[in-house]
Amino acid sequence: MGDETNMRDSVLVSVLVFGMFFAGQAEARNEVKLTTPFSIIAEQLQKARQENSPRKRQKALLGVQELVQQLPRSPVTDQLESRLERAIRTGVMSQEAEDTMDEAVEIAKSADKMLRQTLPPFDQEVANATLLRVLSSPEFQIWNPITKFLQWMSNRLEKPINWVAKQLGAFFRWFGKVLRPILGWLSRFFEALGAWLWHWWQLLVAISPALAWAIVVLLVALSFALITYAILKLWRNKWRAQTEIAIAEVLVMPEQLLKDAENDAKRGDYLTALRKTYKALLLFLDRIGLIRYREQRTNWEYLSEVRRKASDEFARRFQEVTNIFDRCFYARMPVTAKDFVDVRQFAEETRRQARSLLAQS
Repeated sequence: MGDETNMRDSVLVSVLVFGMFFAGQAEARNEVKLTTPFSIIAEQLQKARQENSPRKRQKALLGVQELVQQLPRSPVTDQLESRLERAIRTGVMSQEAEDTMDEAVEIAKSADKMLRQTLPPFDQEVANATLLRVLSSPEFQIWNPITKFLQWMSNRLEKPINWVAKQLGAFFRWFGKVLRPILGWLSRFFEALGAWLWHWWQLLVAISPALAWAIVVLLVALSFALITYAILKLWRNKWRAQTEIAIAEVLVMPEQLLKDAENDAKRGDYLTALRKTYKALLLFLDRIGLIRYREQRTNWEYLSEVRRKASDEFARRFQEVTNIFDRCFYARMPVTAKDFVDVRQFAEETRRQARSLLAQS
């Protein structure tokens, strides 16, 4: 309520200031046509509205904005500035900008009309009623659903946010009390360590500067060597584990790989199940002589070999399951149960074919 009263008083004072200024400049109201800043602003806005060039329209709006900024601050000038800024921000040639300029013209005309009226003797109640009527007009009503929604959210979330902030403040105070002794001990430890190292460094420099720097270089080189060795050892162990897994899968019978794949699929790990099933398929193809399985060969090399030795129908189906494997394993597409079933079905058919060929041989 206090803000509304202050706004009303500021608008009324602005109107009175403009009225007294221009009343003092005109010697006879009936003889001289009164021109107010708001009439000039309305005229300039109408000219800008008629401009068909975006550059000229924007230049005209910027000129009007400068005129508004030269006037005393009041709710009227604030409304005009907000309309001008919105028109420039939304694109001077857009329909929204044109509607905004029309609103600004109406505001300027209303203010100009108020200044042209003969000012009666000052009456606070009449002034408040006039101001309330002006502010209640449509051009002064701003409907912003986003602002209303944010206000509603702020009112609803104020108490929960304050409660969370209070709890976090208490937690951090407790955490600071717990951590302060530890940090103090660490600070004293590193301070003592630094003092000890500085003592030995001064002693070594006093004995021989060359010896001191040689020891520093040796310690740095030793630290670098230890870090490099640790990284290489970690990488070597990882590579060795991967190699052992690959060799173990090659040595394992493809029938066992299919069983393991079934167990992985039951646990929902379709990617591992698909990889083991496809490897079992390659081992079955190696059994019947369609390919020569090697760990370093690519799936498309196997496909090219199958196309040379097998029928077109078999090569087509092998290409389909290869596409499924590449899409899921290399392109990281989600593996579905259907993908696993399709590859497993083809692997089972190849296993039966391998058994029949081996039995005949």
